[in-house]
Formats: sequence, C-alpha cells, structure tokens
Amino acid sequence: MKRIYLYCLMIACFSFYSCNENDSQDNYNESTIFYKGMDLSFLEELEQSGLQFKDENNNVISNNYAYLSSKGVNLVRIRLWLNNPNGLYDLDHVKRQALRAQENGMEFLLDFHYSSTWADPGSQRIPSNWSNYSHQELTVAIENYSKNVLQELNDQGTLPKFVQIGNETDNGFLWPIGKIYDSGNENWNNYIDLTKAAINGVKRVSPTSKIIIHKADIATSEYFFQQLIDRNVEFDVIGLSYYPWWQTTNLDDIEQKLEELAQSFNQEILLVETAYPFTLNWNDNKNNIVGLQNQLIPEYGATPSGQRNYLLRIHNTIKNLPKNKGIGFCYWAPDWVAVAPGVSTSTQGSSWENLALFNFENRVTPAIEIYAIE
Repeated sequence: MKRIYLYCLMIACFSFYSCNENDSQDNYNESTIFYKGMDLSFLEELEQSGLQFKDENNNVISNNYAYLSSKGVNLVRIRLWLNNPNGLYDLDHVKRQALRAQENGMEFLLDFHYSSTWADPGSQRIPSNWSNYSHQELTVAIENYSKNVLQELNDQGTLPKFVQIGNETDNGFLWPIGKIYDSGNENWNNYIDLTKAAINGVKRVSPTSKIIIHKADIATSEYFFQQLIDRNVEFDVIGLSYYPWWQTTNLDDIEQKLEELAQSFNQEILLVETAYPFTLNWNDNKNNIVGLQNQLIPEYGATPSGQRNYLLRIHNTIKNLPKNKGIGFCYWAPDWVAVAPGVSTSTQGSSWENLALFNFENRVTPAIEIYAIE
C-alpha cells in the first residue's frame, strides 16, 4: 500500500510540477489503522465479582474481550499503578489484560500512572517507595522501572503498541519533584528530566512502541506540548482527554483547537479519554459525576441515542483532522457499572454508571455501533 501511494504521488508531482516534499510528508500518516479503543482497566475486577454483561440482544456475553473485538474495538488501554497498598492495577493485572487483548486481535495501550493511586491534573502522588528519593535518584528509578515493566511485557510477547508516559500530566507528575506549576512559578526542568528518563526506559526494550504524552485540558494544550518540543522531548502522539462537564460543552471550540493542534505539530493525535451519559438517572446510592442538564452538550441529550450521536461526532472529528493526524479515540471505563450491594470489589458504588456503555441492566448501549464504522 505504501509503495502504491508513493508511486502515485511521484506521478502527480511530475505531471503538475507542484509537489512540495515537506507538504507530502506532512500529509502522509504512517498509521493505516484508526483506533477505536476502550479503557478496560476495571473489567477483570468486575468479572471476578460475578457481574455479567449483555449484548444488544440481551444475551449474556461469555467472553467480554471477544465480544468487544467483534464489535470493532481494536485498542485496549490499561492503567498501571506502582505499589498500591491493595495491589490494585499492578503489573500482573496489566500482563493478563495485555494477553487477553492480543488473543482477541486488539492492540494494547499501556497507561503508566507513575503513582500508587489515581493520577490526574489535581493529584500526582509519588509512589510510597520513591517518596524519599532525590531528583537524581527519582530519574534513575523511573527509567529502570519503565524498562523493567516493558521487559516483562516483552518476555510474554505482549509489547504495547502505545506507551503513555504519565496520566493527565497537565501539571507534571511525581510531585513535588516533577511538579510544573507551584506558587505562581513554572519549573519544567524536573518534569522534562523525568519524562525523558521514562521514555529512555521504554525505548531500551521496545523502540517501536509509540510514546504518548497525555494532557487533560485541550484548551491549553498548544502551550504545553510546545514546551516539550522546545526541550527536545521525543514523543509520537499527543494524548488528550475530553469530558464536556470538566472542559467545555461547546464541541465546536474543541474541534477548532484539535484542528489547530493538527496543523501546528508533527505528532499524531489520540483522544485517550472521553465519555458521555445515556441518562441522568442513577442505579445505586453513590453520587454520579454527571447528573445535571447544564453538564451536557446542548445538541446531545442524556439518552442512549444522545450518547451514540456524541460518540459518532467524536469519531468523525478525530478521523477528519487535518493532515491525517487523528489516529483514534478511547472510551474511558465503558464497563464501570453499578455492582450489587455486598459484592466484594473496590468498584462498589459507581459514580460512572450512567456514563458506561452498558445500561442499568448491564446491556450494551447503542453507542457500541460506532465501533463498527471504518
């Protein structure tokens, strides 16, 4: 396919004497796959609780990975925590999910949190076993840890297609050493050192894995990624989150910003987190993150069809970015449904139940149809 493309491009340039080498490179994207992904980090734990998901015909799904693959899911994102006191989302868990993804024909995205718990723009807690490290010691530790994780994945034959260096690192990671903004000042150097060390660790084992840097807020992303480029951070993919209730409900503004990023940077763009509600109702006693009308995009109601049409808009927005820079999207926690009281699981009580891709009867919602679109 690549040879045919290049041959046709050479003929067109010869015929019209108007082909610019840089333009042709900018508009050519090596990725031939559009990634339609899901973050399935919760799935194993939910399955172990005895929870059963149902397909569009209300039949119990016997193999969730196989079912999702059959519907068009081709990328699985799994988070990795370090030294969590309850053993959650550890390397063994990641390795099991990587094998399941491979067995069902899906690519694998490894999401390093570099924390013992949730890492996001408001919290980047350093793992307890690294808490007393100096800047230099931490730089060595993150490189060795990243290398060792990739080596274990390599040993079982499941190297990831993508490796995400930190989760929503808008304000750096591994605080306080790797914190960018503090007391009105900017300190990029420590974050950059740690990020480069982590990338080096990955590349020592898996030079072909694509490196993602993940920022949550799209509106301020151009400045953020320019800082990385100015400091010679070598990464392949701009990873972003988009949740209307935390950013903006004006999807036109988001589309414009994504188009600007595609025009301004050489990196590909992957929306690694997004979601939308199919209802504003609830199915357990835990408060939901989304429950108000003003948290919604006006064009898309909190209905099964609204959720489906939102995801279709996201699919089309990313796929149609300039210069073929948009390579896909991941739906975050499509499986995080409410679990019956008394069931032993850390996911007890879901604040995400109305944002899942399975309804309150655990039946898949119509949004799954978007995964079949090429």
